[in-house]
Amino acid sequence: MSSKNLPYKIKPLSFFDKEINLPASKSHSNRALILGAIRGASFKVHNLSTSTDVTNLLNAFKKIGLSFLVNGTSVTFLNTFPECEKSSDGEVIELLTGDGGTTNRFLIALLSRGKKEYHLRPSEKMNERPIEDLLAPLKKLGVLFSHNTSNDPTQPWLKIKGPASLYNTSKLEIDCSKSTQFATALMLAFSNRPLQFDFINLHASEMYIKMTSQVMKKSLESNSYTVPVDFSSLGYPIALAAVKGRVLIKNCLEIDTFQPDSQLIEILKSSGASRALSISGLEVKKGVHLKAFNFDVSKAPDLFPTLVFLAAHAEGVSVLSNLNILKFKESDRLKEMISLMEIFGVEMNYNYTEDLIQITGSTSKKYSQAIVKPARDHRIVMSAALFMATNNGGELYEMDCVEKSFPGFFSLLE
Repeated sequence: MSSKNLPYKIKPLSFFDKEINLPASKSHSNRALILGAIRGASFKVHNLSTSTDVTNLLNAFKKIGLSFLVNGTSVTFLNTFPECEKSSDGEVIELLTGDGGTTNRFLIALLSRGKKEYHLRPSEKMNERPIEDLLAPLKKLGVLFSHNTSNDPTQPWLKIKGPASLYNTSKLEIDCSKSTQFATALMLAFSNRPLQFDFINLHASEMYIKMTSQVMKKSLESNSYTVPVDFSSLGYPIALAAVKGRVLIKNCLEIDTFQPDSQLIEILKSSGASRALSISGLEVKKGVHLKAFNFDVSKAPDLFPTLVFLAAHAEGVSVLSNLNILKFKESDRLKEMISLMEIFGVEMNYNYTEDLIQITGSTSKKYSQAIVKPARDHRIVMSAALFMATNNGGELYEMDCVEKSFPGFFSLLE
């Protein structure tokens, strides 16, 4: 399982019954880390995620001169950016930033406040994902960019040279049509400056902006922030339990409604699964009859692969709508999940004009055994694994990319 070039064999599960702890939220973690980089003064982040998106951000912090202490899953910041920049005229700092959207986009906004020139070299498909709607408002603040759109591997993806100046600007317009991460990146990077924002084309993932505001508010209250459980990771075991058995998430003691993926819990409940929250954790169990459901995907785009799995195993026709935003993720998730459904033999109909997909599911049908070579997208890989474990097994490639968000995912299936 250490090599992305080798298939991972998944056996069918006769019954799923687990009591587990889940990773911390990488979305909360990277937000809190950017705030720590700006505030310093012994600002602490507790229960930090160990995902590669988070470790890549911390590694970049070291390169740009930030000093912090790490104690287990806690980080204490000792200095601040951009004050930590060492004086060295003409120095260029090269940063290997991985494939994370929050890692790269949050870092771009932060670095725009510095005086040095920074070169970002991401991995995977990050250099193909949208970025112009983040660069545009920063250019209005006088930040200089050179964006390599030719995919020339000898050149950095992005060159940044600040500092951003607020001398003639007090309010920025941010286009959120392709990602709310642009808005969040600027909110965090300029959280201690008198800069206001006008969010336009905010049609999806609005809850992530509310999450950002909440993280900023809580971190001011105690000069620290404790990261909650990752509800993106939580979706996979509870969906599997709803179809195939039971799971107790021992470290989930409250529902974090600021994480859009938390909406899956209510979807499962309304579809007939059993849900109980107690001092022991969150327990989800298969109900007597799992029913079809409707969901507006723009409210929680990252849930889409999990919802496809769930809809395929619910009785009746489920409708997932407002899918256009899925094209701008680690992969074109709509295209990838349609391909996955075709491989397993799921009955579905995609309506391009109305931007929705209808999935006819079944609580009794066994889907095909398959060999799947998906895009290197952690959510597509995990969804494919759920299909295999619940049905007739198969062989799955690219499983190493789940380290991005859920390093222990495959242990669920053992």
